[in-house]
Amino acid sequence: MSANSISLIRRDGGGWWMGLGNMLAKELSSWWRTRRWWVQCLAAVALLNGTMALNMKGGNLSGAAMNFLFTSALFVPLAAISLAQDTILGERHSGTAAWVFTKPLRRPAFIVAKVIAHGWGLLLAWVLLPVAIAYFQIGKATGDYPDAVGFVKAMGLMYLNLFFYFTLALMLATLFNSRGPVLGIGALLALGGPLGFITQPINQNASWLMDIMPWILTFPVGDKNPLVGYAASGEPLPTLVPIIGTVLWCLIFCGVAIWRIRREEF
Repeated sequence: MSANSISLIRRDGGGWWMGLGNMLAKELSSWWRTRRWWVQCLAAVALLNGTMALNMKGGNLSGAAMNFLFTSALFVPLAAISLAQDTILGERHSGTAAWVFTKPLRRPAFIVAKVIAHGWGLLLAWVLLPVAIAYFQIGKATGDYPDAVGFVKAMGLMYLNLFFYFTLALMLATLFNSRGPVLGIGALLALGGPLGFITQPINQNASWLMDIMPWILTFPVGDKNPLVGYAASGEPLPTLVPIIGTVLWCLIFCGVAIWRIRREEF
């Protein structure tokens, strides 16, 4: 059943949250009442845990764990970017957004519902499930399970990195009317960080900027190791600045998306 075909139920209430419950139910149904949830989960397990299993088969256990983190940092943000731009642009182009705004729905609630519903779906499919499987993969291969608390912390850093690109693409989808700029800008930042052709000149000329970007959360930057590695091994994090900076970026992206959608004419 298409999520867009779900009837919205009138609910009384005011403020920016008017219509949030209905909109949230609609967005959640686009995950859990369609095949999206299991397709996303299957893709995540095949990409992340599949490549990890292939590396383990070669006997390189430490390399397999690093490959898992590298693959997550490099490719998972692309899934978040694709989903975020489609959830905004798809509804704008199909006319669904214009239709729902004729109902008792405040525009901030439109964005907040998407952040909550799709943020939760991405957390389950691309972080919780593959990291949990990776935990047991490592334990079975080595006979010694890693520190569970450290793995949970690493999971949080991986999700924060993912959430950055999701909210970035959500914001860009409210600023542009085509998929090209959204995918282009998002992919440039997502791939440019791990591959180094963006981070290297920034690190040389404006190293302070590196401290407030998410790249070092999951990937080494210059001579600095990724924070996720410290977390997974149970070591104290050398700095919290990238975490705080990334959280602030996510809030800014959400704020700009709300500001822009309130001024959009449908």
